[in-house]
Order: sequence, then C-alpha cells, then structure tokens
Amino acid sequence: MLDAEKVETINSVLAKAKFVVIGVLVGAVLGVGGAVFFQNYNPPDDDKGAAATAVFGRFVEQSELVGVSQDYCIVDKYPDVETFFDLFDLPWTANSVWYRYAGTLKAGVNMETAEMSSNGTNIRVSLDQPHIVSNTPNMDITGVLEENNNVLNPIHVEDVDEIQRECVRISEEDALAGGLLDEARTQAEKDITTLFKSALGDEYMVEFEWREA
Repeated sequence: MLDAEKVETINSVLAKAKFVVIGVLVGAVLGVGGAVFFQNYNPPDDDKGAAATAVFGRFVEQSELVGVSQDYCIVDKYPDVETFFDLFDLPWTANSVWYRYAGTLKAGVNMETAEMSSNGTNIRVSLDQPHIVSNTPNMDITGVLEENNNVLNPIHVEDVDEIQRECVRISEEDALAGGLLDEARTQAEKDITTLFKSALGDEYMVEFEWREA
C-alpha cells in the first residue's frame, strides 16, 4: 500500500503530464488553424479596390500611353505645270521636285479619359480608341533630292511646304491602313495588364472596353 507522500508525488507528476499534453494539443490546434486561416484569408474588397486604383493612377499620370512607333520614308517626284484657264497644260512651264520625307509615327491611348472599376480581383478598364500621338520628321534625311526648276514657273517655298503636308498625309494614311492603331490597342492592353498583375498578383483578371470613336 502506498503511503501518503508517494501518492502526492504521483499526483504531482500526472498533473504536470496533463498540462504538457494540453499544451501540445493547443499548440497543434493553433498551428493548423493559423495555416488554414492564412491560406484562405483575403483582404477586404475595399482594400483590393484601393490597390487597383493606385496602380491605375500610374497610367493616368502619363496622360498619353504610347504603345507603338513606326519609322517611314517617302520618296517621290512632285511635278507642276501652269495651265491655260485649266483647259490644257502649258508644257514650257513644267517643273518638278524629287523629295524625300522621313520620320517616325507614334500611336497610343489618351489616359486622361480612361476609367477603371474593380470587383474583387476583376478589373475593368474603359478606354478611348487609340490615335496617332505624334508624327516627327527626321530632318537629317528629309529634303529635296533633285530639283528641275523653270524660270517661267519657279519653285517656291510654299510649294515645298505643300509637298511636306502631302507626305505627312500619306504617311499617316499608310500607317492606318497597315494596322498601326490595332497594334497600339494590343500593346496598351498588354502593358496595362502586365502592370496590374506585377503589382497585385496573377489572380487579377483585367478586361477592356474600347469606346466607339
């Protein structure tokens, strides 16, 4: 038969063991519960919306989002001749200019009119149609290649100005026909989507609405 002192010692050991077991169980529950919590926790939609708005603000600050650029070079002959009351040409008044006009076209999107809405990880961006942002001549290349002047119908500065305006018109028409604005639209979607996903995560989905011109 155990004496009172041994009984007290055994009870003390069992009590300590009980607390150890309980501590281990509580720790395990907290560990598993914490892991599950962090795996399934999503910040409130308001926080997601604020983050998306902050990212979108970076684009709006640019005013113009230049998507693509295209170099061009136009070489052509521009003849001129006086007429007799527009009835027939006066052949002895003919002149001509061989002119080269080179430059760079840039197309992009106006971000000042851009709008954005978000719903959780879904982002919708509304934009105006792309347009030609700039058409900058390369003056190191641009100029008269050959000039066939005529004292009876001399070439004037305003004639060259008219040739330049015609070259600008041709360069922009050719670029539009070649799909420059389609490329700008594709590039704008790619750039905006990349920034959102880089800043917020790959789970974000970006949709685009292009307004009618």
